Amino acid sequence: MSSSGSASQVLVLPPFRLRTRMDGRSGFECEHEELNRFFRESAGQNNEADVNRTWVLPRPEERPDLPPVLGFYTLALCVVSSDSFRQVTRSKRMPSYPAFPAVLIGRLARHRLVRGLCIGESLLGDAHLRAMEISRQGGGVAVIVDAKDEHAQAFYSKYGYELLPDQQVWPRKMLIAMKVLLAAEQQDF
Repeated sequence: MSSSGSASQVLVLPPFRLRTRMDGRSGFECEHEELNRFFRESAGQNNEADVNRTWVLPRPEERPDLPPVLGFYTLALCVVSSDSFRQVTRSKRMPSYPAFPAVLIGRLARHRLVRGLCIGESLLGDAHLRAMEISRQGGGVAVIVDAKDEHAQAFYSKYGYELLPDQQVWPRKMLIAMKVLLAAEQQDF
């Protein structure tokens, strides 16, 4: 990841980890108060209740000038209707089930102070790796995201996500087929 400026600097990121209680008190702040509140108040409870998992990107040890939590995302299991899946992916060779298993990235946010450092891309990349592993272990035909607003929708669209049918209100559900992610992984994309 490089930041803009006269000299390009590489930000070496530490490994992602599950959210801890200390993370909830880290002062994480993105542009959406709803996401800030979720991270402070609900993410830990959801982890404990096995509702979803919140993964955190902590700051590198050698960068105390950065916020303690650079960003986070949540993963959960969900289903997508077979009609919606087929419509978005134009897939014809699927079993005739009413719904298919999928992985949901329910929330994804980077700290407002690390804007421009490609943290959002790192968060999405790690979420994709975990989603592919879930699919390999137990199945899953797609990754679904909840795009919070137009900015989020444009971000996910850059990476191949398409709107599910009949998405008129925010957040809007978007989908990318797992096969697309797996093929990109094979090409080191």
